[in-house]
Amino acid sequence: MDGNPSIIVPVAFDILRDAVDYYKINQGFTEDHLESLHDVFGNIFIGAAELLEHHKITQYRTDDGIRKVYKVGNKKEQFTIYENINFCHCPVFRYQVLELQNCVTCKHVLAMILGDALGKVSKETVTGSQMVDFLDEQLNYIVE
Repeated sequence: MDGNPSIIVPVAFDILRDAVDYYKINQGFTEDHLESLHDVFGNIFIGAAELLEHHKITQYRTDDGIRKVYKVGNKKEQFTIYENINFCHCPVFRYQVLELQNCVTCKHVLAMILGDALGKVSKETVTGSQMVDFLDEQLNYIVE
């Protein structure tokens, strides 16, 4: 990711949003969308596609539907992702996105966004206390 990250990040997510909106209407991506996503996200896009293919993405939501979190990964290693927040506690996000600023996001965030749009996210309802546990778990990673 060369250039000013403050300009690149919104543009990258605009391209993603356009592709997702197109998919929702047409049930598919154009070749141009796929090329643009790969141009902007590079290997992160490939990693996200592999996650969608081989691993589970689950949305946990409260009964009222107001609070939602996503778990992305496998049984051994899962990452908690929040809707509309570009953050993950994975090492790639910490190093390449936050420290080096050479990536826009990580494969977990991108897989969550794409999976939600493609209907590849399973949904489960949780209690308020279970949601608090998810939030507490995330705080542990931030504090480290």
